[in-house]
Amino acid sequence: MAIINATDKTWNEIISNQEKPVMTMFYIETCPHCQKMKPVFEDLEKKHGGKVSFARINAMEYLNITRSYGIAAAPAFKFFKNGKLLNEENEVMKPEQLEQIAKDLESGKL
Repeated sequence: MAIINATDKTWNEIISNQEKPVMTMFYIETCPHCQKMKPVFEDLEKKHGGKVSFARINAMEYLNITRSYGIAAAPAFKFFKNGKLLNEENEVMKPEQLEQIAKDLESGKL
């Protein structure tokens, strides 16, 4: 699998994935924290992509979606299953925190 680059046209379809939970990352190209999290997000997809879908969306390019979730800073992470928001983190996270959430999504704990 690969990380899905979401757009305003594909967002609802991606988060409504009926087969797997979805970990999403809102990012800004010029954001240093986003750049630090990019390889972490890619590594998580390699480890958990069989049971969790991973998608990222440019927060500045798709402001309508960014605003609909009240996101004021990036990176921000949202976690969905069947279109339902399960959890969200709107602050800089440590890689091990995201790893634990990916494990919880994979196991169904979240």
